[in-house]
Amino acid sequence: MQIKKGPYGYYALEKFDSPDSLCTYAEEVIAGNRSDFYLKPSTEYIGSGIMCSFEFSGFLPITDPEFSVFSPAKRNTPHKKELKNLSLRRRSAGDLFYTFVKLLDNLISPSCIVLDPDMVFTDPEGITVKLCCLPLKIKPEDLCLSSLDATRFERLLNCDFFKSILTNDEINALVYSVRENNEERFLKTAGLIKGSDDQDTDCLPFQNPGTKSKDTGIHFSMKSCSKEEKNLVIACLSAFLSFASLAGSMILPCFLFFFLSVVILTVSVLSQKKKEVNILKEESQEKSKQRSSILFSEAALTGTDNDTSQTQDQSGMRHQFQPVFSGQLTLISDSKGINSNYSFYLDETNIGSDCFLSDIVLDDPRIAPLHAVIKKVNGSFYLEPAKGTGKTYLEDSPVANGKTYEIKTGQKITFGDIEFRFTTQKMVKNEY
Repeated sequence: MQIKKGPYGYYALEKFDSPDSLCTYAEEVIAGNRSDFYLKPSTEYIGSGIMCSFEFSGFLPITDPEFSVFSPAKRNTPHKKELKNLSLRRRSAGDLFYTFVKLLDNLISPSCIVLDPDMVFTDPEGITVKLCCLPLKIKPEDLCLSSLDATRFERLLNCDFFKSILTNDEINALVYSVRENNEERFLKTAGLIKGSDDQDTDCLPFQNPGTKSKDTGIHFSMKSCSKEEKNLVIACLSAFLSFASLAGSMILPCFLFFFLSVVILTVSVLSQKKKEVNILKEESQEKSKQRSSILFSEAALTGTDNDTSQTQDQSGMRHQFQPVFSGQLTLISDSKGINSNYSFYLDETNIGSDCFLSDIVLDDPRIAPLHAVIKKVNGSFYLEPAKGTGKTYLEDSPVANGKTYEIKTGQKITFGDIEFRFTTQKMVKNEY
């Protein structure tokens, strides 16, 4: 790659001789990444080739001497701000390593990541890390952690920027995991580097090593207890007093305390069951309302395409219509007995050959009873093949059972030998 200065900033450039090597799906996933570790790629056709550029204005290469912590001045006089920046950099590095495996879930090979230290960038404080990921078409066998290439990954980790925050054991563990294609060990090491596997420490103030917390005691307050917990405490206290009265041969107080504890426990159990029933009832009513508003609302039937619209019914009640995204599978292969289109709008849509287990039934011997699940989360769709013998492919690449893959509009999904084209469509949800 090359670095050039344009009229509006600095760019890292890579030219491909053939436009066919570009994967538009990978380009869309990288551009819309939520991890914020990868620079957005911009592609431009130049003659018979294509140029891919990444803008890194405001960032510096991690090879900049500013990030070398091995000078005597920085080693002997560490400041509190520098220690805090190193701590934040270490946490950011742990999150970054997690995304290497996450790319696999999006069917992007880690081999597309540019690991040349001169092409890895960071902010002036040295906390945020930005990489370039080339949106290239890859072979199915490259969808593995080892495609990251242990040699170039080791070279990256041995630059001063990472050696200031990683121990030699951690570097060796990461490189070994890549060489052996051990995702589990790689993620475990990344979790240790991040240092927040068991709890979220983002809101904790920075504390110098060796300082003690002013308050380490455990406090108990009845005010912080729920109503059920308070009832349980009172019931236990009543039971204790009942036994104490029995020991003192006080029959009447013993009976009264025992009766009180039984009543409190009974009321607590019935209250908890009633609460659970009400929660299930509310969830069921909410789902029914959503389905009814999607299927039978006036805006849905008339095809209103505005982001939000309002109407009034005969009683004068105002309705507000919100967009709801649904998915659609369109058959593109020649398969007998399979419908040409399947639409779905549920949060989870089961696909398989069993009519009792599946929302979309594909009657084919190569389809498992529960073959796959398509989930909708915040307007995005994800494919999760079920654990079994059924084969599922995304853009002709086999996907692993039990893993989740984000799917985009226009992508081809194959269940067994049945090929579909996935698209999204916007419907309207009626809110009162």
